[in-house]
Amino acid sequence: MEKINVLVVEDERITARDIKMSLEKLDYTVCGIVATGEDAIQKAIESQPDIVLMDIALQGKIDGVEAAAQIYTHCQIPIVFLTAYSDQETLERANATQPFGYLLKPFEDQLLHTTLQIALSRHQTTLELQKALAISEGLRQEAEAQHELKSQFVSVASHEFRTPLCVIQSSAEVLQKYGDNWSKEEQQRYLKRIQDAADSINQLLEDVLTLENADSRQLKINPQPIDIVNFCQDLVEMLQLYAGEQYYLTFSSRGDCAQVILDEKLLWHSLNNLLSNAIKYSPQGSKISLILSCQEQQICFQVQDQGIGISPKDQKRLFQPFSRATNVGKIPGTGLGLSIVKRCVELQGGQIQVQSELGKGTTFMVTIPKIVPHP
Repeated sequence: MEKINVLVVEDERITARDIKMSLEKLDYTVCGIVATGEDAIQKAIESQPDIVLMDIALQGKIDGVEAAAQIYTHCQIPIVFLTAYSDQETLERANATQPFGYLLKPFEDQLLHTTLQIALSRHQTTLELQKALAISEGLRQEAEAQHELKSQFVSVASHEFRTPLCVIQSSAEVLQKYGDNWSKEEQQRYLKRIQDAADSINQLLEDVLTLENADSRQLKINPQPIDIVNFCQDLVEMLQLYAGEQYYLTFSSRGDCAQVILDEKLLWHSLNNLLSNAIKYSPQGSKISLILSCQEQQICFQVQDQGIGISPKDQKRLFQPFSRATNVGKIPGTGLGLSIVKRCVELQGGQIQVQSELGKGTTFMVTIPKIVPHP
């Protein structure tokens, strides 16, 4: 068992020597003896003793009471006061610093030992209580933040559902009232509005459920061996067909990409969302790239576009549910996609970062362990 280090603050040399001898006889270690409050503060900061024996009446500009207050404030080291005086005013000043013990000179060795042990025990209890209170406060704040986030989530989700529902309702009413007098083309135009609104609701429901399952840890991961190069090539080719000739999608890879074990479904969610966003927010005729880098322990995906970019302010809240950049204009979207991407990446022990400049494009970087362990 390690010996307890004691700093002795005493301006009487003979008394200080006697205290040192008593402490060493009791199997304590004296890490220093100082005679002033200023030296006591400096020595406590430098040596970080386990406890300080502090005389109240000291040489120098500050006495033991003020020195003790500063030591505990800066270092949280317990203080036991030593004094030859027991007047009420001195006791009140000393008690205001919340000391862990009080010894009147002269004192017996056994009383010194008992007082030190009680002081150390009280100090440990205080630290544990402070730690428990800090944890409790942290949990309380987290619960409040989660409650506020849930409230915002419900509010925004309600708004997002209401918009396509209103489109469906109004279009159906117009069709019912005037449809018989319209041409097939006019009828099809309103039916298309209803279909698009229904698709928006379905997509929103799917996104909300995916996000909820991820947050409640019901979204399970199932890592399996995957040919990551072929996976990326197939995804890019599929999205190229979707984008048509209006966009140019490329894929490149480097490094040893063999023996990759990932959750294919979560990876598809992540890359499909990032690439689809790149297409959505890029001007026609621009290039969108997926770059795969395989390293010894991890793999990195980079999705680069030449689109509208994201401002530094918007980047700070980019992965929050229903958060969209302020420059998206009338480009449709729910603001859930990147939240889902972040959850899917983190479930596999990965990270996602973004670099962007307004008007020049955006690069998302996803880093995932090359072999994701089974849960």
